[in-house]
Amino acid sequence: MGYHVSFMRPPDLPMLYAAELLGCTLLPNFAADAVMGLFVEALVQAGATVVQSVSHRFPGAGQTCVLILAESHAVMHIWPESGAVNLDIFSCSRRLQSHTAISELGRAFGATSISVQEIARADGHARPSTAPAKLDRTAGGLDCAGTAR
Repeated sequence: MGYHVSFMRPPDLPMLYAAELLGCTLLPNFAADAVMGLFVEALVQAGATVVQSVSHRFPGAGQTCVLILAESHAVMHIWPESGAVNLDIFSCSRRLQSHTAISELGRAFGATSISVQEIARADGHARPSTAPAKLDRTAGGLDCAGTAR
């Protein structure tokens, strides 16, 4: 399986990981609840704390899964009929190993290609009258409520 990452980030900002998994030949084998189960398990194994989850299967075409995380959120859209998966993981903490979750989902779905963009996002913890906050991502940093993790 090919795995490509493009970096667009300074290391001290919250990150959005936008992944495209292609050639997912195993997708048609999974029921809707199994897809959600794999998504939750991959994020938990990568260090996420799932607060809430919701999923919707579209008749005859795809599924969308949303996870609210203590670290922020994750969204996955699948299209079994074309073997494609789009995955977005937004995190305010480096404790969450997003690449681990992406790789595991690629393996589970039989992806032949994975492409990931890392995009730095605005730091909502910064106060307008102060310099942007630096997150200590190596020690867990802050969660999205600004609490030390």
